[in-house]
Amino acid sequence: MLRLTTLLAATALAASRLGLLVHELVGHGATALAVGGRITGVHLFWFAGGWIRYHVPDVTVAEDLAVALGGIALEAVVGTGLWLGLRAAAGLGARLLRALGATLVVHAMCYLAAGAWHGYGDGRLVHELAGDATAPLAITAGLVACGAGWLGARQLFGALVGCVPAPRHAGALLAIAVAGGLNAGLAVGELALRRDATYAITMQPERERTVARELAAWQRARVAPVSDAERAARELELAGQHRDLPFGWLLGGAVAVAVIAGAARSRQTTEAGITPRLRAIAVAVAVISTAAVIALDVAFH
Repeated sequence: MLRLTTLLAATALAASRLGLLVHELVGHGATALAVGGRITGVHLFWFAGGWIRYHVPDVTVAEDLAVALGGIALEAVVGTGLWLGLRAAAGLGARLLRALGATLVVHAMCYLAAGAWHGYGDGRLVHELAGDATAPLAITAGLVACGAGWLGARQLFGALVGCVPAPRHAGALLAIAVAGGLNAGLAVGELALRRDATYAITMQPERERTVARELAAWQRARVAPVSDAERAARELELAGQHRDLPFGWLLGGAVAVAVIAGAARSRQTTEAGITPRLRAIAVAVAVISTAAVIALDVAFH
C-alpha cells in the first residue's frame, strides 16, 4: 500500500510539474516567440498552475488564438503521443505513462471546454470568437475528455489492483485517494497562501466580469452614496440576471463517471509489480521537476 501510494503521488506530482512547464513555457511561450512576440512576465506556482504574459506587436486574431491555445494543443499532442507510442509496451511503468498521456488529454480538453463555455483562462478568446459555436465546441471537447478518461482508467486500474494485497480494489482506491489528495492539498494550499492577482483575473469567468462591470457602472450612476447593503443587493440582482449553466461542474461529473466506468472494465493484471527502480525513477523525476519549477519561478521574480 505504501509503495503504491508513494509511486502514484510521485508520478502525479512529476506529471503536473512537467505538464506546467510544457504548457506555459513551450505551449504559450514558444508560440509567442514564434509569431514575433516577447515574454514579459512569468509566474509558476510550485504545486499548482501558473501564467505567462507576452506581447506580440501588431498581433492578428489567428496569432493571438495560436498563442492562447498553444498550451492546450501541446498537452493534447503529447498526451496522444504517449498513448499511441506506448501501446505495444508492457509493464506497470508503460501503463502509468499511457494513463498519464490520457490524463494530459483529459486536462487539455476539460480546460478548453470549461474555459470556452465560461470565458476564462486559455479558453477566454475562444469564448469571445466562437459565438453560437461555443456550446458545440465545448461539448465536443468534453466528450473527448470523457473518452480519454475512460481509456486511461481502463488501461491502468487493473494493474494497480494487482499491486496490492486483499482487499485489492479497496487498497488500490485508497492509494489513489491518498496520492490524489496529497497533490490536491498542496495545490489548493499554495493557491490560498500565494494569492496572485493576475492568476485570479485570468481564471475569472466572463459572468463574474460582466457582473463587476455592470455593478461599477450602476454605482457610478448613483448620485447619493451607496451603502454596503445596497451594493450587495444590487450585486445579487445582477448575478441572478447573468446566471450561467454550471457546465464546468457538469463536465467534471461526466469525466468522473467515465473514469469509474473505465476502471470497472479494467482487467486485473499482475504482469509487473512495483519495483524499487520504478519508484526511484518516479520520486527522482518528481523532485527534479518540482525543483525546476521553483527555480524558474524564483528566477523570473
